[in-house]
Amino acid sequence: GNKPHSNVGESAVGKATQIRPQIINSRIRPGDPLNIELSFKQAEDYPVDLYYLLDLSKSMENDLNSLRALGRELGTSMQNITRDFRLGFGSFIDKTVMPYISTVPAKIRNPCNDKAPCVPTYSFHNDLPLTPEIDAFVNSVNNVTHSSNLDNPEGGLDAMMQAIVCKEKINWRKDATHLLVYSTDASFHYAGDGKLGGIVLPNDGNCYLDDNGHYYNANAMDYPSIGHLVRKITSHNIQPIFAVTTSVIQTYTVDIAFIQNLQKMIPKSVVGELSGDSSNIIQLIQNAYNDLKGQVLLEIRAPPEVTVSSQTAHCQNQTIPGMQCEGVKLGDIVNFTFTLSTEKCLKSPVQVLVSPYGYNEVVTINVESHCDCQCEETQAPTTNCSGHGVYECGSCVCETGFTGLDCSCDQKDVLGIESYLANCTDPATGVVCNSGGECQCGSCICKQYANKKIDGKYCECDNTTCDRAGARVCNGHLGFGKCNCGVCECQNGWKGKACDCTLDQTECYDLSPDAVDSSKPCNGNGECECGQCVCNSRGGAKFRGQYCKTKPLVICDIHKDCIQCKAWKTGNYNTTECEKQCTKYNVTKMSKEYQYSGYTNECRFTDLTDDCNYQATFEEIDGIIMVEVEPDKTCTTYANPVYIIIGIIAAIVGIGLAILLIWKLLTSIKDAREYKNFQKESQNPKWQGGENPIFKKATSTFKNPMYSGG
Repeated sequence: GNKPHSNVGESAVGKATQIRPQIINSRIRPGDPLNIELSFKQAEDYPVDLYYLLDLSKSMENDLNSLRALGRELGTSMQNITRDFRLGFGSFIDKTVMPYISTVPAKIRNPCNDKAPCVPTYSFHNDLPLTPEIDAFVNSVNNVTHSSNLDNPEGGLDAMMQAIVCKEKINWRKDATHLLVYSTDASFHYAGDGKLGGIVLPNDGNCYLDDNGHYYNANAMDYPSIGHLVRKITSHNIQPIFAVTTSVIQTYTVDIAFIQNLQKMIPKSVVGELSGDSSNIIQLIQNAYNDLKGQVLLEIRAPPEVTVSSQTAHCQNQTIPGMQCEGVKLGDIVNFTFTLSTEKCLKSPVQVLVSPYGYNEVVTINVESHCDCQCEETQAPTTNCSGHGVYECGSCVCETGFTGLDCSCDQKDVLGIESYLANCTDPATGVVCNSGGECQCGSCICKQYANKKIDGKYCECDNTTCDRAGARVCNGHLGFGKCNCGVCECQNGWKGKACDCTLDQTECYDLSPDAVDSSKPCNGNGECECGQCVCNSRGGAKFRGQYCKTKPLVICDIHKDCIQCKAWKTGNYNTTECEKQCTKYNVTKMSKEYQYSGYTNECRFTDLTDDCNYQATFEEIDGIIMVEVEPDKTCTTYANPVYIIIGIIAAIVGIGLAILLIWKLLTSIKDAREYKNFQKESQNPKWQGGENPIFKKATSTFKNPMYSGG
């Protein structure tokens, strides 16, 4: 179980021994830790399976064309890295229900427009299982066609899940490094999004590919969750390479509200920035593979009865907590140490498995308990257990009525017992053995528990009363400290009341290409405290950013007067003062033909003389502050309030006069119409004869009622 490391190039492809020893048999006594040391040596020509998973939505049409042109070159370049290389290809879009696609029959047949038709939408197709034939890969890529869907996120997690768990369909080899290249320009749907399409059944993480390599259960199960997918990636030893465009790269590299940084959640994963047409895909995959190969990460799988602690990686030039080294080159040897312990006797032997992530090698540690006292009666101490006991296995077994380490305590001696209690009483608390033990012959015998240790002269010390970090006493679960009578004793490289402050400054160095000063922690603009940058102040304001790269905002106020007087001859400095105070400023007004220098500091100022804004960028180079100022100011014009008031009054008067004129016009029209009708009637009179009703005749006629004659 301890075969030596293989020398570079001496073993057959995929048969090299990289980690040793391979088998360890151990017997552990509860509470007595066992130190384990493993070593790893990078070998060459380890088999590689690379499965290319491509988003084939409409926006990735250019990327598909690039992959068609570069397919053969991709296979050839990977064969130059390892002699045992296989390549596969799969494509994905999204689920085929509303609202992810249009369910209009014509749109189902052709989700693109009539002038540029495309294939119907699908969830995931395994277009080519892993094969050593490069021509098969080229033909497979040439035979696929893009499609389209409605929403921006894609069903990439669905496709990744099937590409991972369908080991036989994809052809993943057991003895190979598994690389999964995920190429897209969009974000992804995750668990819960399926409810929008009426899909509520959780993703079960099983394989559902038919004989044609098509995912046939996509519309029956929800998208997988991030955590579910990460567990499958880890258990199937997959190393993802996320090749994504600039517009969505932060989804995979930046902590967002609902998930942790995706790259940090997945062991040995790489995120690379894809060009707009995927023309840099070959270089991206090569760089990602080199980064992954240079990372050595050991995964420890231990049963709950065994505790793993004090995990340390001894890399080429440094010793760091954890089980990971980076930048390991071919032939380098790195060592890892950790500790195994048990709290109580094991009922049966157990196994602890250690494997380097990405390789099919396993170290098996067989753990048994050592609980029996393998001793016989030896010579008793000079006291001979005070004549009141028998010496067995290194301690006295007292007769009835006697106690103590040497059986010298007679429980019938009342006066002696009172003296013993006085010796066991803590002067600070006045409590016998602080209720944490028993007084025997003037000495406190402290109680012991599986998860707690009580000690001290008066049982005043408790290894669970120290400060905690993340619910861990003295960060002890990670092996960074231990509790000693209420005070944390930190291991080398850690400090703080809870041993939660690392002295390692690795995380404080900015290794990005645009770092201000990568040779100093925090770019020289701050102090590294507990593995994080605490930025310094300048002019009353602090530098900002993870590595204190962003200069404080107050820096704009520092340079404002000189920039303004040099560029516009205005501001607090007159001409004489400007020449005297601003000698180190080189100010240039830009024009359409001017080539921008790309200075890092950008400020926007307001010129109070004309209330106009202008923008300037600057940077200090060799003691000279180089400044570029926009050629024109941006001015905001304001209306004169006097004119506004006069306009309002004029509008009110004008509206009133208009109303009066309209009223007068309507009245005149009505009068003219009535006068015209009067004239018409007066020209056509109709005269009739009649008696004046007020005229009375001069005579009156009366009739005699009694007269009956003629």
